[in-house]
Amino acid sequence: MMQKYVNSEFYHCHGGSPKYDFRRLGLKSRPVIDFSVNINPLGPPRRIIKEWNRMALEIAHYPSIDGKGIRKFYQKRFGLDPDSILPGNGSIELFYLIPRAIHLQRVAVISPSFHDYVRAVRLAKGEVFSFPLSVETEFAPPSIYELEKLLMKTDALFLGNPNNPTGTVFPAEVLFQLAYRYPNKWLLVDEAFIQFVENSDQITLMTRRKLRPNMLIFHSLTKFYALAGLRIGAVIGHPSTISRLRAFKEPWTINSVAEKVAGILLRCRDYEERTHKLVSLEKQRLYSRLREIHGIKTFVPTANFLLVQWLATDSLDELLRDLLLRGFYVRDCRNFLGLEQNFFRFAIRTPSDNDRLIDAIASITKKKIG
Repeated sequence: MMQKYVNSEFYHCHGGSPKYDFRRLGLKSRPVIDFSVNINPLGPPRRIIKEWNRMALEIAHYPSIDGKGIRKFYQKRFGLDPDSILPGNGSIELFYLIPRAIHLQRVAVISPSFHDYVRAVRLAKGEVFSFPLSVETEFAPPSIYELEKLLMKTDALFLGNPNNPTGTVFPAEVLFQLAYRYPNKWLLVDEAFIQFVENSDQITLMTRRKLRPNMLIFHSLTKFYALAGLRIGAVIGHPSTISRLRAFKEPWTINSVAEKVAGILLRCRDYEERTHKLVSLEKQRLYSRLREIHGIKTFVPTANFLLVQWLATDSLDELLRDLLLRGFYVRDCRNFLGLEQNFFRFAIRTPSDNDRLIDAIASITKKKIG
């Protein structure tokens, strides 16, 4: 059932902040392995590290006014029409551009999901209505009929595919059908984690040749290529829609180093293959190990992270505290709408790091259960 989103807090709340939890839990800060951010476990491609000093010389020069280096990457890597690409300083810049550019008034957001979908719409003075996925169905996607009901009551539907943090995958044909049946409604689809998903070419909307004018696909290069500090992304859409958005876009939001890095990424297909192999193997291995631990419930992963519910005690803080003391930091998901009951998420890292975390969770859980 669709519910109006009434949370009035507009602050940012993301992973990657172990110092906050050390303070909150009254612990002395210490080094930790950070599993809270969903970044490629291989780190940035070696080609980029190797050429970094040379690229640093670019800071003396203005970048292109519209991020043409980023556009060239998407054109060549994914075979996209350059007129269908609007580069951004990470996809998050574009989340905030779209609501004000197309004047969204009422937006349905699949929840739980990334906080900035809601924040972007609210800052543009729009109303947000939450459609909660059900833990009883393990966060399965709604039917096309349920999604139609949402669109009939709103201007747009905003969702992640795969969704963060639940990993929910929405069938591409369902989303295309919605766009076709409701040409006056907007479908906003965030594919930030799509490259981590197996058979992603069958799921992504980005590379479809006939994107409808009412569809916008957000994509990020920062997670899959471990470039979070550079902020590189784009929104993909019908050329007529992208032309409309371009009129609202600020100039020079993409730095010259990021443009050079995007060009190097075109030569990193071996890195992509190694990432797919590692994430695929670790995803299934970790899921199998976690299912054997009493006192937690693990949900089927689709991307490079796993969602888990802590059941061993009433408070997730008991797990978080012990993990910090052992040198591990995971993402507390209790601030996500619908995940208040002791859910946490962790990213897939290297096999050795992953084993150490799972061993710690198993040990802590066993101790709490007795």
